[in-house]
Amino acid sequence: MLRRALFYARAGVAVHFRGNAGYGKTANAIEVARRLGSEVRIMTGNDWLGVEDIVGRQVGQTTSSVVDKYVQRVRRSETKLRYDWQDSVLADAMIHGHTLVYDEFTRASPQANGMLLSVLEEGVLVNTDPLAVEESIHAHPNFRIVLTSNPDDYSGVNKPPDALLDRMMTFLLPRYSLETESGVVAARTGVDIVLSRRIVKLVREMSSTKNRCSMRAAIMIAQISAMRLRSASLSDALLAQIAADVLNGRGVEVTTKQIAMYLNESKSEECQT
Repeated sequence: MLRRALFYARAGVAVHFRGNAGYGKTANAIEVARRLGSEVRIMTGNDWLGVEDIVGRQVGQTTSSVVDKYVQRVRRSETKLRYDWQDSVLADAMIHGHTLVYDEFTRASPQANGMLLSVLEEGVLVNTDPLAVEESIHAHPNFRIVLTSNPDDYSGVNKPPDALLDRMMTFLLPRYSLETESGVVAARTGVDIVLSRRIVKLVREMSSTKNRCSMRAAIMIAQISAMRLRSASLSDALLAQIAADVLNGRGVEVTTKQIAMYLNESKSEECQT
């Protein structure tokens, strides 16, 4: 998938990673941007993000005065007022040929993201603010943009217009397989693959479809477990307590006793196997 995304990005197509929390959208986007070789800039979508955050804004004004005393008893003064303008992250990336990672772009308003239509289609950012230095910015040939979005967040997310999605290549990120997720958790935390698989299976079993936890929950449980294993042993009772604290903090109503029973049953099944 990364090879395909990089291939499309090099061809000048905007790449969009779409998926639930913890599926690696941002990590994939940053990796693609890094492999493109240009400087990487990051912008995160929020509900307060406006058009000026996409284009740029006035940040102040500068006044300069000149007094001419060349002729005695005659003074000539001249005052100049200049408005100071600051380009947005997007505009700056377009000017200098950087790669922009626009993370969670659907959290921004449709009005703000509407400015991207001409950027993705013609490589032009139009600025209607009369104080702007340039009325339009034409993208550097090396400019690229990689976007991410989470379609299932229940708040703060706007549906992207079809006209915008039509201008990008979208990759739908499914949930990783048990083996892949176990490998990622083991690599991130340093625990062995056996313990990593137990934790991943535990998180999947305990969290329901409604309150399904992302891989970050398994990583946190494994991270705490790894710290414990550096100085002492890790009992099932302690693992159950760590898991209960992490999962309950994510809206999964489960007790330490329930997790301990599951760990005991799963260990028995593995022994029989």
